[in-house]
Amino acid sequence: MIQIPLPDVNGLLGKVSKGNRLTIEVDGQKYNVIFKNITREPVRQQVEHIEFQHIVADEAVNSVVKVVLTNKEKNENIIQQHIEEIPYNALPRNFVQEIVLDVEGLKAGSIVKIEDLDIAKNQNIRLTIPEDTVIVTVAERKRMLIEEETDEEQDS
Repeated sequence: MIQIPLPDVNGLLGKVSKGNRLTIEVDGQKYNVIFKNITREPVRQQVEHIEFQHIVADEAVNSVVKVVLTNKEKNENIIQQHIEEIPYNALPRNFVQEIVLDVEGLKAGSIVKIEDLDIAKNQNIRLTIPEDTVIVTVAERKRMLIEEETDEEQDS
């Protein structure tokens, strides 16, 4: 176990997310790792534990890729993100750091599933979640019309 000063941990968390590859140095020795998990104290949400996994070039590893939606503000519909990470297994050279999904042009009724993404077609990556898993759905924003009472309705 290693201990990292809290300011350094907070700086790290501002730059990386689960599934990202990085190099850590311990006692002068460098290790290629993936950021596996983070545990926070329940009340104050302060970091308690961070888990890294040492990676070897020719060994497949379970990881996750973060799904980031862009241009939500440019879509007038309601965008619902159902999953934020996609778990997979791959050799380190085939790791995916992030999937960016532009939702600007999606119409109401649209559904984006994992099978619609390039990662599902990548022969070097084995998904560990069903390919028909829904990532995003788009619903029409309903507008309510409030009719003003007419003078006749008020008199009755």
